Formats: sequence, C-alpha cells, structure tokens
Amino acid sequence: MVHSVSRRPELAGLPPLSKEERRRSKRLTETLAEEIDRCGGAVDFARFMELALYAPGLGYYTSEGPKLGAHGDFVTAPELGDLFARCLARQVVDVFDHVDGGSVLEAGAGSGRLAAGLLAELEKRERPPHRYQILEPSPALQARQRALLKNVVPQWSDRVEWLTAWPLDFRGVVVANELLDALPVRRFRVTESGIRWLGVAWDGTRFVETES
Repeated sequence: MVHSVSRRPELAGLPPLSKEERRRSKRLTETLAEEIDRCGGAVDFARFMELALYAPGLGYYTSEGPKLGAHGDFVTAPELGDLFARCLARQVVDVFDHVDGGSVLEAGAGSGRLAAGLLAELEKRERPPHRYQILEPSPALQARQRALLKNVVPQWSDRVEWLTAWPLDFRGVVVANELLDALPVRRFRVTESGIRWLGVAWDGTRFVETES
C-alpha cells in the first residue's frame, strides 16, 4: 500500500535554498532514490532517516553549514551559557565518587560547548576525567568541536578523543543532550489486522509513504 506524503503548508514561509543547498538536496534525493531502488522499491523509515541525517557529506548532520546557534536551525541549553554544564558536572562528580573516578563519554556533542563547560567545571572541582570521549559521526561537527575545545580548554586537549563507534571497554559517565531526536527510528501503525510497518518509496517525483 502506498500513500502520498502531503506537503506541509507551514514550510511555505521558509527562506529559499542557496545554490549549494539545492545541489546538496538534489544529490541527497538521488542517493535516497538509489537506495530505495536497490532495496526493491521501498526502504524502512529508519533507513530513510539514517541517510537523510548521516549520508556522508549530504545528510543534515554530516554536511557543511551551521546547525546550532543563532545562525543555525536550533539552540540547545549549552549554547546559552555554562550553567547547564556546571550543574551536570556535579552529577558527574557524584558518579566518579561511586566508581573511583573514570571517563566521560558524550554522545553527539553538537558544537562542543557542553564538553568545554564540563571539562572546565570538573577542573575547578579537581576531578578531571581520565578521558573525555566524544562519539560523533559527523566530520563537520568533529572539526567544530576540536576548534572550540582547543580555544576554550586547550589544557585538556590531550585527554579528548573522538569516536565513531561505542567503545568496547568503558568506565565512567555517559552523557547526551537532546540526542534521541537525531537517532533513526522505525515507524509503524496498529490496524485491525495487526501491525503495519511504515516505509518510504520514490514515485519518480517525490517520496511517498508505504505500509508492509
């Protein structure tokens, strides 16, 4: 079963795309259409979302351009000041007390401001982590995080490590701020005949919703 994806009227007021944004949007559309064709005409929504967000150089989080802050698309608590990081650092210290120290693993570090704030506050409390690991799949965000941390907390640069997969051996605290909405999810609909999984197909001109 195939349903058309309706156009959202509230998107009509958005500013026009730049030439580079149009090029990237076109290439991402082609990449998604190719994946749908390779999978037999439809893909699970989670796969569609994964490519839309993380396709190398094309996805929302892996492409160039501002994401966070006044010139980006959204603002999170760490971007507004250091209060959030200072409060969170107290909880990190509490955990360190129970596990005899350890490291911090931040999943999806955004601009790097939370990492910088945590490292600065943990230094004040004389409880710096053994390592500060950042799980970040986006090369563009990795570069932004490196630059900010080098500028704000250069004394801890030798303890910061970037990862693209979860470590096999870890002891310490895992933190994540506003991460769940950036993780691919499966969609489904409950009907009288049972659960129907929702996917995405390409009709040659636009993406459409499917059920299976």
